[in-house]
Amino acid sequence: MGFDFNDMIEVIRALAPKDFYKSMTTHADHRVWQDVYQPTTSAGPVYLKLTVIDDVLVVSFKEL
Repeated sequence: MGFDFNDMIEVIRALAPKDFYKSMTTHADHRVWQDVYQPTTSAGPVYLKLTVIDDVLVVSFKEL
């Protein structure tokens, strides 16, 4: 995708309610929830997962 750290932060900061796709639990632990977004970026649509584990935000970016 060609995103650097700052690009990814900008995508996260620009998330809007329309980008929300779903909430789901992780495969490894049904008590850990993830929010999934599908924003459109300069590189096209992405699949973005946000998960908080032990007060740490884990972010996953993938091309759609």
